[in-house]
Amino acid sequence: MNIMKKWIFTGLGLITMGVCFVGCQGQQSTAKSAGFKGPVLLAVDFKPDVPLKYKFVCERQTALNLDPSGHSRKGTGSGKVQNTTERLEMEIVYKPVEVNPYGYSIIEATCNFANVTRSSSSGRSQSRPDAVKSVAGKSFTLKITPTGKVADYSSLETLIKELGQNAFDGDVKRGRIKNPDMIMDFVATQWSIWDSVSSIKNPLKGLKKNRTWDSKLLAPMPFVSKVGRDVKYKLAGVIESNDVYFAEITSSYSLSESPPAGIIMPYTGSFQMKGTFGFLQGYKILSLEGTGRQLYDIEKGLIKSDTQQYKAKVSASIFGLGRDTLEPNIEIDQTITMTLVE
Repeated sequence: MNIMKKWIFTGLGLITMGVCFVGCQGQQSTAKSAGFKGPVLLAVDFKPDVPLKYKFVCERQTALNLDPSGHSRKGTGSGKVQNTTERLEMEIVYKPVEVNPYGYSIIEATCNFANVTRSSSSGRSQSRPDAVKSVAGKSFTLKITPTGKVADYSSLETLIKELGQNAFDGDVKRGRIKNPDMIMDFVATQWSIWDSVSSIKNPLKGLKKNRTWDSKLLAPMPFVSKVGRDVKYKLAGVIESNDVYFAEITSSYSLSESPPAGIIMPYTGSFQMKGTFGFLQGYKILSLEGTGRQLYDIEKGLIKSDTQQYKAKVSASIFGLGRDTLEPNIEIDQTITMTLVE
């Protein structure tokens, strides 16, 4: 897909480059603010039979205070904060099956490996593997436009439901008991993988420096939920490294009134949660805010790296007690990264 991936200059002589050294990677140079005048055209570019491999890391730190008021009652805990860390690592290869620069392209994604580690200040460990680990070795297809907008999620939806089934214990006599899982983290990484580009309005006009545009992303939580975050993207500038030009796209997040359209839940029906969140209910997202940064290879039409971070505050109630008795507080610190494996 080469029709939309070029950096348009208003005249080569108008672009002057200043050199500086930034970041832990060493030598990089950035376009001077005064000299950058060329609109940037961004598109998703896959070459036939040339797969792209990405590493994803989703890490979440959760602090649960069952009694933030400090007035604990018998049977409800001492008010001590319980800390939990969850980390999902995946490697996924995206291989073009059909490439159409003027229409839809078909991309086959295959997960090489997926691993989840989980630790808690209580010392308790999960008895069975996280359901999302079963995505390793599985494949799904995505039908996308030249700007990265996914037109068909059906294959991914089938896989998500399969992962959801793996989250339950097999002892049906005890009812449906769902183990903690990071399936929604997997969904968040795949559902809108090229969102920064596909959400650009009038993409053929290109983007000038400091141009902003809006979108919406999923915000994974440690409990069963479908929470959205409103996104404001900004083209912060163009970075040159080793003669490769990257669009630097920054983003800021806030709590959305609704989740992104079309996202499905991995599970259906009624069930009980196992673990810490098995005795909480009535979750209410009080706040969500964060930022992100993406480097997008302009010439090759692909994401070099992407980092998203947000913090959320949540209130809940304990089964059988209600909010008038105790109102546990939950603080969530989430990071999602995507890195091209060269």
